[in-house]
Amino acid sequence: MNQDLKSNEQEVNLGDLFRLLKQIFKSIGSVFINFVSFVLKHAIVLIILVIIGTIAGYFLQNISDKLVKTEMIVAADFNSAEYLYKSIDELQYKIKKEDEEILKALKINDTLTNLSFEITPLININELTNEQEKYYEALNESNFLGDEEKEGMIKRFSNFYRIKLIHPEKLDSRLVLNQVLEIIRDNDYYKKVYTLNSKKIDFLINSNEFLISQIDSLVKNYSKENKNQPLPTSSVNYSNTTLDLGIMIGNRSNLLEELDKLYANKVASEELFTLVDLGYPAEIEDKSLTSYKLILTPLLLVLAYFAFIIFSKVIIKARKLNK
Repeated sequence: MNQDLKSNEQEVNLGDLFRLLKQIFKSIGSVFINFVSFVLKHAIVLIILVIIGTIAGYFLQNISDKLVKTEMIVAADFNSAEYLYKSIDELQYKIKKEDEEILKALKINDTLTNLSFEITPLININELTNEQEKYYEALNESNFLGDEEKEGMIKRFSNFYRIKLIHPEKLDSRLVLNQVLEIIRDNDYYKKVYTLNSKKIDFLINSNEFLISQIDSLVKNYSKENKNQPLPTSSVNYSNTTLDLGIMIGNRSNLLEELDKLYANKVASEELFTLVDLGYPAEIEDKSLTSYKLILTPLLLVLAYFAFIIFSKVIIKARKLNK
C-alpha cells in the first residue's frame, strides 16, 4: 500500500514538472512571437535608425582621435622605483587637470590632453638571487596580500621599467616622453646620489685596471726571467713558484669579472632613469568598446527607440489607472 502511494506521488510530481516546463516554453514562444511582431511592425523606423546610426558612427570614428601607444624602457637604481611611480602619477593628474605649466613643459597642445601612462617592472628571474627568487614566488602565490601590495613589493626587484604612453595618433609621443624624463630627473637628492656613485665607480674602475696592468706586468717579467734561468732542481721551489703564478692569474680573472660589472653599472647609472630604449608609436592591441563606434551607435539608437516605446506604454497605462 505504501509503495503504491509513493509511486502515485512520483507520477504527480513528474506531471507537475512537465506542465511547468510546457508553460515556460509557451511563455518563451509567446515572447519571441511578440518580439518578431514588434520588429515587423516598426521595421521601417528601425531600418532608418540603423542607417542613421551607421553613418553617424562612421563620422564619429573618423573624427575622433585614434589612440595609439608608445613605450620606453628606463633603468632605475638606488630605490628610485617609488619616486618613478609617484612622479608619473603626479604628471598624469596634472595633465588631466590641464595644468598650463606642465603642458608647456611637455610641449603638449591643449587639445591633446587625452593621455594616460602605465608603468610595469621588467623582472629577469635569472638575475635574482636565490633569496629574491623565493621571495618573488612566495609573493605571487600569497593570498594574504592584495594586488596593489604585491605590485608595490614586486617592483622593487627590477632595475628596468617599461613606461607606456597611450595617446592620440597625431601627438609627438617621443618628444613628450623625453620631456617626461627631463622633468622627473630634476631631483636634488638623486643628483647628489648619482654624482657620488659616478665618482665611486670611476675610482673602482681605475683601481681594477691598475691592478690588472700590474699583474700583467708581473706575469710578463716572470716569463722573461724563466726563459733565462735553467729548470729548477728543487721540486718544492718549482711548486711554490707555480702556485704564486696561479693565484695571480686567478686574481686577474676575478678583477676582470668585477671590471665588467663596473662598466655595466657605469652605463646603467650615469644619470637618474637612464634611457634604455625609446620606441615609436604602435597600434593598441586591446581595444575598448568605445572604439567600435560604427557598431555601437546604431545599436544604441535602436535600444533608445525600444526604451521610448516601453516608457510610452507605461505612461499610458499609468494615466488610465489614475482615471
